[in-house]
Amino acid sequence: MDLLSSAFKILEAIQQSSNPRKFVNEFVSYDNKKKELKIFDTRHNITGNLYILSVGKAAVSMTEALLEMLKDNFDHGIIVIPHEYTFSNPKFEVYNSGHPLPDENGIIASKKILSFVENTDINDTIICLISGGGSALLPYPEDGLTLQDKIKTTELLLKCGAKIEEINTVRKHLSKIKGGKLAEKANGTLLTLVLSDVPAGSTTCIASGPTVADPTTFKDAFEILSKYNLLESIPKNVLNHIKKGENGLIEESPKQVDTRHKTYIIGSNVYLLEAILRQTKKEGFNSMLLTSTMEGEAREIAHLLASISKEIKHFERPIQKPAAIICGGETTVTVNGKGKGGRNQEAALSFLIDVKGIEELLILTYATDGRDGQTDAAGAIATGQTYFKAIKNGLNPVEFLQNNDSYTFFDRMNLLIKTGPTHTNLNDIFLILIN
Repeated sequence: MDLLSSAFKILEAIQQSSNPRKFVNEFVSYDNKKKELKIFDTRHNITGNLYILSVGKAAVSMTEALLEMLKDNFDHGIIVIPHEYTFSNPKFEVYNSGHPLPDENGIIASKKILSFVENTDINDTIICLISGGGSALLPYPEDGLTLQDKIKTTELLLKCGAKIEEINTVRKHLSKIKGGKLAEKANGTLLTLVLSDVPAGSTTCIASGPTVADPTTFKDAFEILSKYNLLESIPKNVLNHIKKGENGLIEESPKQVDTRHKTYIIGSNVYLLEAILRQTKKEGFNSMLLTSTMEGEAREIAHLLASISKEIKHFERPIQKPAAIICGGETTVTVNGKGKGGRNQEAALSFLIDVKGIEELLILTYATDGRDGQTDAAGAIATGQTYFKAIKNGLNPVEFLQNNDSYTFFDRMNLLIKTGPTHTNLNDIFLILIN
């Protein structure tokens, strides 16, 4: 059995199964005669105007799939996408804004969206297509805060290894549009279709939950900043804003929204993992879906997975060879070095160090959006032989890991996975194959 060949076949299946069009077509339909939108088994009658609001890395694919159903039977649309994406439709306003670093274009788009939903009628329906990346694409700071304040705070949280839920809790309390504030402004009914990019698929966290009630508080945001010892390093404007909110001087994010508004998760990491499970079995592996909620420090997760892999390799526990271990979720990296990399590349580098010299063992780490950290790679692939091949080429994997320089290591070893933008985002996938 050729593990590398199998890995690339499974990667191809991952890419096909994570296409947003698939989820829209499978779970959404529209009857043009009845003017009825069906989401899963719930039917919504469209009585007034029908609008589309689409935001995120999967916005283009989700919108195109929806338009194939609606044809021309909608009134207007707004789409907000990263700068490298393109979209064209005469009924749409298109905004390209910054990702992963927000920019002024995102503020312009946010203002337009809030103004637009506020001017809709109570009989109107707004189909909101929300996917990962929305937090960066819609960065509308609260009064007294600047865009740079938000960027600096987010960068500090990322570098210290904060979870995405924690980062978005802070973001929601610095924003005029996140954390249910979009829903609060809307007069029309919001029907939100979500492609989830967070472990466990919490709708309050995806794109920082602009259309759903926010259960988090200013107190939560303060405690997160305190937990990571950031109270002294974040911009003073941010700290003052959060303290005012904690003391009741600034209104909290909405804890409930109009019951007319409905939110549906139509795609997530779980759906994708089940497809991967089927594909690995098709390739002849005894397969185990270990988790869909993988979180934690990338290299620590890698240590655990390496231990499990060695147990299977040497003792065939908990499953027999040939074996496939499948994980989904999103890890974090505490950055201490000055190198270049991403969470998936860091995990793969840590893993290959732990399994050095073991034959017939492979790991593939992959970001479904095609971008691991602030690099042009989606992840990396490595085997038990990669360590000694690197040493032979004058590269010490341990030194690269210590400097958080996984990208440079895998680039020199020609083991990066590069896909370019995939127009989707369903978290990360870790795949381990053992023969």
